[in-house]
Amino acid sequence: MTGKDISILFVEDDTEIYSSILAFLETLSFKKIYLAKDAEAGLEQFWLHKPDIVLTDLHMPGMSGLELASIIKNHSAGTPIILTTSQFEKEVTEDAIDIGIDAYIFKPISLERLKKILYKQRDQIVQKRSFVEEQKLLREYKSALDVSASVSKTDIKGVITYVNNSFCLMSGYEEKELLGKRHSLVRHPDTPKAIYVDMWRTISKKKVWKGRIKNLKKGAIPYYDQTVIVPIVNDGGVTVEFIAIHHDVTDLYTQEEYLKKRITEEVKKNLLETKYSTIGRMAAGITHEINTPLTYIRGNVELMLEDIRALPNALEQKRYLEEDARVVADGVGRIANIVESMREMASQTKAKSEPCNVYASLITALTLSYNKVKQVSKILIKGAPFSIGMDKERFVYMAEIQRQRVEQVWIIIINNAIDALKHRDEYEERLLEISIEYENEYVVARFLDNAGGIDEAMIPKIFDPFESTKEEGGMGIGLNVARRIIEDNKAKIVASNYEDGALFEVYLPRC
Repeated sequence: MTGKDISILFVEDDTEIYSSILAFLETLSFKKIYLAKDAEAGLEQFWLHKPDIVLTDLHMPGMSGLELASIIKNHSAGTPIILTTSQFEKEVTEDAIDIGIDAYIFKPISLERLKKILYKQRDQIVQKRSFVEEQKLLREYKSALDVSASVSKTDIKGVITYVNNSFCLMSGYEEKELLGKRHSLVRHPDTPKAIYVDMWRTISKKKVWKGRIKNLKKGAIPYYDQTVIVPIVNDGGVTVEFIAIHHDVTDLYTQEEYLKKRITEEVKKNLLETKYSTIGRMAAGITHEINTPLTYIRGNVELMLEDIRALPNALEQKRYLEEDARVVADGVGRIANIVESMREMASQTKAKSEPCNVYASLITALTLSYNKVKQVSKILIKGAPFSIGMDKERFVYMAEIQRQRVEQVWIIIINNAIDALKHRDEYEERLLEISIEYENEYVVARFLDNAGGIDEAMIPKIFDPFESTKEEGGMGIGLNVARRIIEDNKAKIVASNYEDGALFEVYLPRC
């Protein structure tokens, strides 16, 4: 909308003034100028064309300009009217104010003042129309959102202030039953408290939270709610409310559970066949086929050796355990021959990718690393402190991957973080946070420590072989191995700094 979309009605009975003002108006940027030489004709023009602005003389034969203005204002109160007159009349001026006249111009008319007044009215009309259009668009957006999703709003304390009809249908409650309550009204007791802790921590930082929550409809009927919560921040940077968009994904969850069950059945059915197939490939000496499991075994034996060496010397069984573990490590080494990390760097694996719960693989990797980790740092996974025996199926994020090799990547990243965290003085200050979520076609696992971050000059080459960030002088092949494994899984790995630590993000192909 611009000034060129605005029309004006000019009413004047004085021929000389009529001609001069008309000539002036034609130099201004108005869409159309409608003309009348008395109030009756002006009223006809108004009914016919509905002009945006009216410029009229006050004193005219027959109907006066004030009477014309009164009729127009009664019909269209928002139409700006500018009165021109040659003298000040107190009663007329008071009547004009009562009617709602927008401006007064005394004759002889100052063209500069007339231009200023007209442009001011024009700009106000443009702003008003833009506002009306924006309000209309917002209503349409809201209508579209209401049709496609369930929406709720809460104040900063989490008290519900608005719900749309879709949310009422999804939850089973009427609007009056929800307003003034908290979302705990629909909370299912099975939903871990850690999810809500993570939710409030995220939105309290003015960040968007996304997640799936198990809820209860009215009548104790469970349903699954895929939720996005957006903090609404005012111009002063203060959060004033939260808007949540909900989707009932109960059917999707049911399908995922069915898929998990089928996968479990298929695994059990083909376990024996898979074992014999693996042994056959190993016996045939196909190096690429034995490389991945041997690397996995070797890494875990080495971790086991470290744990045994950490045992008190006074423990009688320590020497026997260490000797037995060393024998196992030597045996793996003889079988593998030169299959080691450098071999992994040059390999082109043919290991088969299968549907896997990435969350479960993270729990496995943390369990394998636990003896080293527990002495160094606290670890949170999906907002909950890690502990041995955590339910691997507490969350399900399915990706098409080579499970054991990807678990090796998790161990490499975890060990790197733990090595960096050792340099923080206090145990209580150390933290490794692991998160996992769906993003478009990916399952994304993120590892964030607070060990001070990576040297910016190292980030572009951190996955190159023989590039190490460790002060004690690592070989610099671990992250290169991790990248090769990730690339073999048609995935990607990204390293960066975030706040006061290093952030590793792994994007795995979603099933």
